[in-house]
Amino acid sequence: MWRYRLRSTLVVSCAALGVAGVIASINYASGGRQQVVNQIQRMGTNIIVVRAEQSRTTAGRARTGSIVTTLREPDYLALRRDLEGHVRSSAVVTAALRLKAGEFSKVSPVIGCEPAYFTMKSWNVERGTAFDSDDVRRAGRVALLGYSVAVDLYGTESPIGERLFINRVPFEVIGVLTERGQGLDAANEDAQVYVPLTTAMRRLLNVDHFNALVFEIRDWNEMDRSARDMIEILRVRHRTSLTRPADFQVQNQKELVDTQLASSERLAFLVRWIGLSGLLVSGLGVLAIAWIAVRDRTVEIGTRRALGATSTDIFFQFAFEASVSAACGSIAGLALGWSTSRVAAASAGLPFVFESISAAVALGSALAVNLAFASWPALKAARLDPIRAIAHE
Repeated sequence: MWRYRLRSTLVVSCAALGVAGVIASINYASGGRQQVVNQIQRMGTNIIVVRAEQSRTTAGRARTGSIVTTLREPDYLALRRDLEGHVRSSAVVTAALRLKAGEFSKVSPVIGCEPAYFTMKSWNVERGTAFDSDDVRRAGRVALLGYSVAVDLYGTESPIGERLFINRVPFEVIGVLTERGQGLDAANEDAQVYVPLTTAMRRLLNVDHFNALVFEIRDWNEMDRSARDMIEILRVRHRTSLTRPADFQVQNQKELVDTQLASSERLAFLVRWIGLSGLLVSGLGVLAIAWIAVRDRTVEIGTRRALGATSTDIFFQFAFEASVSAACGSIAGLALGWSTSRVAAASAGLPFVFESISAAVALGSALAVNLAFASWPALKAARLDPIRAIAHE
Protein backbone atom coordinates (compact mmCIF):
# COMPACT_ATOMS: atom_id res chain seq x y z
CA MET A 1 0.00 0.00 0.00
CA TRP A 2 2.87 2.38 0.72
CA ARG A 3 4.67 1.47 -2.50
CA TYR A 4 1.61 2.39 -4.56
CA ARG A 5 0.84 5.60 -2.65
CA LEU A 6 -1.10 7.34 -5.43
CA ARG A 7 -3.34 4.32 -5.92
CA SER A 8 -3.95 4.00 -2.18
CA THR A 9 -4.72 7.73 -1.93
CA LEU A 10 -7.31 7.42 -4.71
CA VAL A 11 -9.03 4.53 -2.93
CA VAL A 12 -9.11 6.48 0.34
CA SER A 13 -10.43 9.57 -1.44
CA CYS A 14 -13.19 7.66 -3.25
CA ALA A 15 -14.40 6.06 -0.03
CA ALA A 16 -14.19 9.33 1.93
CA LEU A 17 -16.13 11.30 -0.68
CA GLY A 18 -18.83 8.63 -0.84
CA VAL A 19 -19.44 8.63 2.93
CA ALA A 20 -19.14 12.42 3.21
CA GLY A 21 -21.62 12.88 0.36
CA VAL A 22 -24.21 10.67 2.04
CA ILE A 23 -23.79 12.29 5.45
CA ALA A 24 -23.79 15.86 4.13
CA SER A 25 -26.86 15.34 1.93
CA ILE A 26 -28.87 13.69 4.71
CA ASN A 27 -27.88 16.35 7.23
CA TYR A 28 -28.76 19.09 4.74
CA ALA A 29 -32.25 17.64 4.29
CA SER A 30 -32.58 17.22 8.06
CA GLY A 31 -31.58 20.85 8.54
CA GLY A 32 -34.30 21.93 6.11
CA ARG A 33 -36.85 19.82 7.98
CA GLN A 34 -35.70 21.25 11.31
CA GLN A 35 -36.09 24.76 9.94
CA VAL A 36 -39.68 23.95 8.90
CA VAL A 37 -40.37 22.50 12.35
CA ASN A 38 -38.94 25.63 13.99
CA GLN A 39 -41.10 27.85 11.82
CA ILE A 40 -44.17 25.76 12.64
CA GLN A 41 -43.42 26.07 16.34
CA ARG A 42 -43.08 29.85 15.98
CA MET A 43 -46.43 30.06 14.20
CA GLY A 44 -48.09 27.89 16.84
CA THR A 45 -48.89 24.28 16.11
CA ASN A 46 -52.62 24.09 16.86
CA ILE A 47 -53.74 27.38 15.36
CA ILE A 48 -56.86 28.16 13.31
CA VAL A 49 -57.23 31.66 11.88
CA VAL A 50 -60.48 33.28 10.75
CA ARG A 51 -59.75 36.13 8.36
CA ALA A 52 -62.01 38.75 6.86
CA GLU A 53 -62.45 38.18 3.14
CA GLN A 54 -60.36 40.37 0.87
CA SER A 55 -63.05 40.90 -1.73
CA ARG A 56 -66.81 40.54 -2.11
CA THR A 57 -69.38 40.59 -4.87
CA THR A 58 -71.65 43.64 -5.12
CA ALA A 59 -74.38 43.91 -7.76
CA GLY A 60 -72.87 41.00 -9.67
CA ARG A 61 -69.40 42.49 -9.82
CA ALA A 62 -66.36 41.56 -7.71
CA ARG A 63 -64.96 44.43 -5.68
CA THR A 64 -61.33 43.85 -4.77
CA GLY A 65 -58.72 45.70 -2.77
CA SER A 66 -60.86 46.18 0.36
CA ILE A 67 -61.47 44.14 3.50
CA VAL A 68 -65.02 43.42 4.58
CA THR A 69 -66.04 44.77 7.95
CA THR A 70 -68.45 42.04 9.02
CA LEU A 71 -66.06 40.21 11.36
CA ARG A 72 -67.10 41.84 14.63
CA GLU A 73 -67.03 41.33 18.37
CA PRO A 74 -70.34 39.35 18.53
CA ASP A 75 -68.80 36.80 16.13
CA TYR A 76 -65.72 36.59 18.33
CA LEU A 77 -67.80 36.08 21.47
CA ALA A 78 -69.96 33.44 19.76
CA LEU A 79 -66.91 31.46 18.68
CA ARG A 80 -65.39 31.63 22.15
CA ARG A 81 -68.68 30.48 23.64
CA ASP A 82 -69.69 27.72 21.21
CA LEU A 83 -66.39 26.35 19.94
CA GLU A 84 -65.33 23.27 21.87
CA GLY A 85 -61.73 22.38 22.59
CA HIS A 86 -60.14 25.80 22.20
CA VAL A 87 -57.51 26.84 24.75
CA ARG A 88 -56.99 30.55 24.12
CA SER A 89 -57.71 33.12 21.45
CA SER A 90 -56.96 36.63 20.26
CA ALA A 91 -58.64 39.07 17.93
CA VAL A 92 -56.31 40.93 15.55
CA VAL A 93 -56.43 44.22 13.66
CA THR A 94 -53.64 45.36 11.43
CA ALA A 95 -52.64 48.36 9.33
CA ALA A 96 -49.51 49.87 7.83
CA LEU A 97 -48.80 53.07 9.75
CA ARG A 98 -45.94 55.54 9.98
CA LEU A 99 -43.56 55.21 12.91
CA LYS A 100 -41.35 58.01 14.18
CA ALA A 101 -38.67 57.80 16.84
CA GLY A 102 -36.30 60.73 17.18
CA GLU A 103 -34.95 61.58 13.73
CA PHE A 104 -35.90 58.23 12.20
CA SER A 105 -39.19 57.45 10.50
CA LYS A 106 -40.57 54.47 8.56
CA VAL A 107 -43.84 52.80 7.56
CA SER A 108 -44.37 49.44 9.23
CA PRO A 109 -47.26 47.04 9.91
CA VAL A 110 -48.86 47.71 13.30
CA ILE A 111 -50.68 44.76 14.87
CA GLY A 112 -53.33 45.18 17.53
CA CYS A 113 -53.78 41.96 19.52
CA GLU A 114 -54.42 40.48 22.94
CA PRO A 115 -51.72 39.14 25.29
CA ALA A 116 -52.61 35.52 24.45
CA TYR A 117 -51.39 36.15 20.89
CA PHE A 118 -47.75 35.83 21.92
CA THR A 119 -48.39 32.73 24.03
CA MET A 120 -50.06 30.99 21.09
CA LYS A 121 -47.07 31.77 18.90
CA SER A 122 -44.54 30.76 21.58
CA TRP A 123 -42.94 34.18 21.20
CA ASN A 124 -40.89 35.56 24.07
CA VAL A 125 -39.81 39.08 24.95
CA GLU A 126 -36.05 39.59 24.66
CA ARG A 127 -35.93 42.88 26.57
CA GLY A 128 -38.53 44.58 28.70
CA THR A 129 -42.02 43.18 29.25
CA ALA A 130 -45.15 42.40 27.22
CA PHE A 131 -48.44 44.24 27.64
CA ASP A 132 -51.14 42.52 29.71
CA SER A 133 -54.94 42.46 30.07
CA ASP A 134 -54.89 45.72 32.05
CA ASP A 135 -53.28 47.48 29.09
CA VAL A 136 -55.99 46.06 26.82
CA ARG A 137 -58.79 47.11 29.20
CA ARG A 138 -57.58 50.72 29.53
CA ALA A 139 -56.38 50.96 25.91
CA GLY A 140 -52.88 51.76 27.10
CA ARG A 141 -50.48 53.45 24.70
CA VAL A 142 -47.69 50.89 25.02
CA ALA A 143 -45.88 49.08 22.22
CA LEU A 144 -43.84 45.93 21.66
CA LEU A 145 -41.28 46.16 18.87
CA GLY A 146 -40.19 43.46 16.49
CA TYR A 147 -36.45 42.88 16.46
CA SER A 148 -35.69 44.56 13.12
CA VAL A 149 -37.97 47.55 13.86
CA ALA A 150 -36.09 48.15 17.12
CA VAL A 151 -32.76 48.06 15.27
CA ASP A 152 -33.99 50.36 12.47
CA LEU A 153 -35.40 53.01 14.81
CA TYR A 154 -33.07 52.86 17.81
CA GLY A 155 -29.92 51.16 16.53
CA THR A 156 -27.78 49.70 19.30
CA GLU A 157 -29.46 51.75 22.03
CA SER A 158 -32.13 50.23 24.25
CA PRO A 159 -35.62 51.41 23.24
CA ILE A 160 -37.19 50.43 26.57
CA GLY A 161 -38.99 53.43 28.04
CA GLU A 162 -38.46 55.54 24.92
CA ARG A 163 -41.26 57.40 23.14
CA LEU A 164 -42.52 56.14 19.79
CA PHE A 165 -45.02 57.99 17.63
CA ILE A 166 -47.43 55.78 15.68
CA ASN A 167 -49.50 57.83 13.27
CA ARG A 168 -48.58 60.87 15.43
CA VAL A 169 -49.95 59.18 18.57
CA PRO A 170 -47.30 58.88 21.33
CA PHE A 171 -46.56 55.41 22.69
CA GLU A 172 -44.14 54.09 25.27
CA VAL A 173 -41.91 51.19 24.18
CA ILE A 174 -42.12 48.52 26.89
CA GLY A 175 -40.36 45.62 25.21
CA VAL A 176 -38.54 44.11 22.25
CA LEU A 177 -39.48 40.65 20.99
CA THR A 178 -36.94 37.95 20.15
CA GLU A 179 -35.77 37.65 16.55
CA ARG A 180 -37.77 35.12 14.53
CA GLY A 181 -37.02 35.65 10.83
CA GLN A 182 -39.20 34.77 7.88
CA GLY A 183 -42.09 32.43 8.63
CA LEU A 184 -44.00 29.89 6.55
CA ASP A 185 -46.78 32.43 6.01
CA ALA A 186 -44.33 34.82 4.25
CA ALA A 187 -44.75 37.46 6.98
CA ASN A 188 -41.67 39.05 8.49
CA GLU A 189 -42.84 39.41 12.07
CA ASP A 190 -39.59 41.11 13.10
CA ALA A 191 -40.64 44.14 11.03
CA GLN A 192 -43.93 44.64 12.89
CA VAL A 193 -45.04 46.63 15.94
CA TYR A 194 -47.56 45.18 18.41
CA VAL A 195 -49.97 47.22 20.53
CA PRO A 196 -53.00 46.28 22.69
CA LEU A 197 -56.10 45.40 20.66
CA THR A 198 -58.31 48.17 22.06
CA THR A 199 -55.57 50.74 21.59
CA ALA A 200 -55.27 49.92 17.90
CA MET A 201 -59.04 49.92 17.38
CA ARG A 202 -59.86 53.13 19.29
CA ARG A 203 -56.77 55.32 19.26
CA LEU A 204 -55.15 54.43 15.93
CA LEU A 205 -57.67 53.03 13.44
CA ASN A 206 -61.09 53.98 14.85
CA VAL A 207 -62.69 50.71 13.72
CA ASP A 208 -65.17 48.30 15.29
CA HIS A 209 -64.29 45.21 13.26
CA PHE A 210 -61.42 42.72 13.22
CA ASN A 211 -59.06 41.64 10.46
CA ALA A 212 -58.64 38.17 11.95
CA LEU A 213 -59.49 35.91 14.87
CA VAL A 214 -56.82 33.50 16.07
CA PHE A 215 -57.75 30.37 18.05
CA GLU A 216 -55.54 27.73 19.62
CA ILE A 217 -57.06 24.22 19.68
CA ARG A 218 -56.24 21.84 22.50
CA ASP A 219 -55.83 18.65 20.43
CA TRP A 220 -54.03 18.50 17.08
CA ASN A 221 -56.37 15.73 15.92
CA GLU A 222 -59.38 18.00 16.47
CA MET A 223 -58.14 20.73 14.14
CA ASP A 224 -60.26 19.70 11.14
CA ARG A 225 -63.41 19.28 13.21
CA SER A 226 -62.90 22.62 14.94
CA ALA A 227 -62.40 24.35 11.59
CA ARG A 228 -65.68 22.88 10.31
CA ASP A 229 -67.48 23.99 13.48
CA MET A 230 -66.14 27.52 13.09
CA ILE A 231 -67.35 27.67 9.51
CA GLU A 232 -70.83 26.50 10.51
CA ILE A 233 -71.06 29.01 13.38
CA LEU A 234 -70.04 31.93 11.17
CA ARG A 235 -72.23 30.82 8.27
CA VAL A 236 -75.27 30.92 10.52
CA ARG A 237 -74.33 34.29 11.98
CA HIS A 238 -73.50 35.85 8.60
CA ARG A 239 -76.41 34.13 6.81
CA THR A 240 -74.25 32.88 3.95
CA SER A 241 -75.53 30.41 1.36
CA LEU A 242 -74.78 29.16 -2.13
CA THR A 243 -76.09 32.40 -3.61
CA ARG A 244 -74.38 34.57 -1.01
CA PRO A 245 -70.70 33.63 -0.66
CA ALA A 246 -68.93 33.72 2.68
CA ASP A 247 -67.29 36.97 3.70
CA PHE A 248 -64.65 35.18 5.78
CA GLN A 249 -61.92 32.59 5.40
CA VAL A 250 -61.06 29.85 7.89
CA GLN A 251 -57.41 28.85 7.53
CA ASN A 252 -56.59 25.56 9.17
CA GLN A 253 -52.88 25.63 9.91
CA LYS A 254 -52.83 21.83 9.99
CA GLU A 255 -53.09 21.80 6.20
CA LEU A 256 -50.07 24.09 5.87
CA VAL A 257 -48.11 22.02 8.37
CA ASP A 258 -49.00 18.74 6.64
CA THR A 259 -48.00 20.18 3.26
CA GLN A 260 -44.65 21.45 4.54
CA LEU A 261 -43.84 18.21 6.34
CA ALA A 262 -44.83 16.14 3.29
CA SER A 263 -42.51 18.26 1.14
CA SER A 264 -39.71 17.75 3.66
CA GLU A 265 -40.28 13.99 3.63
CA ARG A 266 -40.14 13.87 -0.18
CA LEU A 267 -36.95 15.94 -0.13
CA ALA A 268 -35.41 13.62 2.46
CA PHE A 269 -36.40 10.59 0.36
CA LEU A 270 -34.80 12.03 -2.78
CA VAL A 271 -31.69 13.09 -0.88
CA ARG A 272 -31.24 9.59 0.53
CA TRP A 273 -31.39 8.17 -2.99
CA ILE A 274 -28.87 10.75 -4.17
CA GLY A 275 -26.60 9.85 -1.27
CA LEU A 276 -26.93 6.14 -2.05
CA SER A 277 -26.08 6.84 -5.68
CA GLY A 278 -22.98 8.72 -4.58
CA LEU A 279 -22.02 5.81 -2.37
CA LEU A 280 -22.34 3.38 -5.28
CA VAL A 281 -20.30 5.68 -7.52
CA SER A 282 -17.53 5.82 -4.93
CA GLY A 283 -17.68 2.01 -4.69
CA LEU A 284 -17.28 1.80 -8.45
CA GLY A 285 -14.23 4.02 -8.12
CA VAL A 286 -12.74 1.60 -5.58
CA LEU A 287 -13.58 -1.26 -7.97
CA ALA A 288 -11.85 0.44 -10.90
CA ILE A 289 -8.70 1.23 -8.95
CA ALA A 290 -8.53 -2.29 -7.49
CA TRP A 291 -9.02 -3.75 -10.96
CA ILE A 292 -6.15 -1.65 -12.31
CA ALA A 293 -3.99 -2.81 -9.38
CA VAL A 294 -4.60 -6.45 -10.28
CA ARG A 295 -3.71 -5.85 -13.91
CA ASP A 296 -0.50 -3.93 -13.11
CA ARG A 297 0.63 -6.54 -10.56
CA THR A 298 0.01 -9.61 -12.68
CA VAL A 299 3.71 -10.60 -12.69
CA GLU A 300 3.85 -10.19 -8.92
CA ILE A 301 0.82 -12.48 -8.58
CA GLY A 302 2.46 -15.11 -10.80
CA THR A 303 5.70 -14.91 -8.82
CA ARG A 304 3.89 -15.37 -5.49
CA ARG A 305 2.00 -18.34 -6.85
CA ALA A 306 5.26 -19.87 -8.12
CA LEU A 307 6.76 -19.48 -4.64
CA GLY A 308 3.90 -21.42 -3.07
CA ALA A 309 1.09 -18.94 -2.40
CA THR A 310 -2.39 -20.40 -2.87
CA SER A 311 -5.26 -18.74 -4.66
CA THR A 312 -6.83 -18.08 -1.23
CA ASP A 313 -3.67 -16.23 -0.16
CA ILE A 314 -3.84 -14.05 -3.26
CA PHE A 315 -7.56 -13.35 -2.79
CA PHE A 316 -7.18 -12.24 0.82
CA GLN A 317 -4.09 -10.18 0.04
CA PHE A 318 -5.81 -8.00 -2.57
CA ALA A 319 -9.15 -7.92 -0.77
CA PHE A 320 -7.43 -6.90 2.45
CA GLU A 321 -5.38 -4.16 0.80
CA ALA A 322 -8.39 -2.59 -0.92
CA SER A 323 -10.64 -3.01 2.12
CA VAL A 324 -8.18 -1.39 4.53
CA SER A 325 -7.74 1.61 2.25
CA ALA A 326 -11.48 1.90 1.75
CA ALA A 327 -12.12 1.56 5.51
CA CYS A 328 -9.63 4.33 6.26
CA GLY A 329 -11.35 6.50 3.66
CA SER A 330 -14.81 5.76 5.07
CA ILE A 331 -13.72 6.74 8.58
CA ALA A 332 -12.16 9.91 7.20
CA GLY A 333 -15.47 10.53 5.43
CA LEU A 334 -17.18 10.87 8.82
CA ALA A 335 -15.07 13.90 9.70
CA LEU A 336 -15.38 15.29 6.18
CA GLY A 337 -19.15 14.82 6.27
CA TRP A 338 -19.43 16.63 9.61
CA SER A 339 -17.44 19.64 8.41
CA THR A 340 -19.24 19.71 5.04
CA SER A 341 -22.62 19.60 6.78
CA ARG A 342 -21.70 22.54 8.98
CA VAL A 343 -20.45 24.61 6.03
CA ALA A 344 -23.55 23.76 3.93
CA ALA A 345 -25.92 24.64 6.78
CA ALA A 346 -24.16 27.95 7.41
CA SER A 347 -24.15 28.94 3.73
CA ALA A 348 -27.84 28.02 3.28
CA GLY A 349 -28.96 29.62 6.54
CA LEU A 350 -30.23 26.30 7.93
CA PRO A 351 -29.85 24.94 11.46
CA PHE A 352 -26.92 22.54 11.77
CA VAL A 353 -28.11 18.95 12.26
CA PHE A 354 -25.85 15.90 12.49
CA GLU A 355 -27.74 12.61 12.52
CA SER A 356 -25.44 10.13 14.24
CA ILE A 357 -27.63 7.14 13.38
CA SER A 358 -27.65 8.03 9.68
CA ALA A 359 -23.88 8.55 9.82
CA ALA A 360 -23.41 5.10 11.37
CA VAL A 361 -25.64 3.53 8.71
CA ALA A 362 -23.74 5.34 5.97
CA LEU A 363 -20.42 4.14 7.39
CA GLY A 364 -21.62 0.54 7.65
CA SER A 365 -23.09 0.64 4.14
CA ALA A 366 -19.86 2.08 2.73
CA LEU A 367 -17.77 -0.63 4.36
CA ALA A 368 -20.07 -3.34 2.98
CA VAL A 369 -20.20 -1.85 -0.52
CA ASN A 370 -16.46 -1.27 -0.71
CA LEU A 371 -15.74 -4.78 0.56
CA ALA A 372 -18.01 -6.24 -2.10
CA PHE A 373 -16.42 -4.18 -4.87
CA ALA A 374 -12.90 -4.93 -3.62
CA SER A 375 -13.62 -8.68 -3.57
CA TRP A 376 -14.34 -8.86 -7.28
CA PRO A 377 -10.84 -7.84 -8.50
CA ALA A 378 -9.34 -9.95 -5.69
CA LEU A 379 -11.29 -12.97 -6.99
CA LYS A 380 -9.95 -12.29 -10.48
CA ALA A 381 -6.40 -12.15 -9.10
CA ALA A 382 -6.88 -15.46 -7.29
CA ARG A 383 -8.03 -17.16 -10.51
CA LEU A 384 -5.04 -16.07 -12.61
CA ASP A 385 -2.99 -18.89 -14.10
CA PRO A 386 0.53 -18.68 -12.54
CA ILE A 387 2.40 -19.50 -15.79
CA ARG A 388 0.53 -16.88 -17.80
CA ALA A 389 0.85 -14.40 -14.97
CA ILE A 390 4.66 -14.69 -14.87
CA ALA A 391 4.86 -14.32 -18.65
CA HIS A 392 2.57 -11.26 -18.62
CA GLU A 393 4.16 -8.04 -19.87
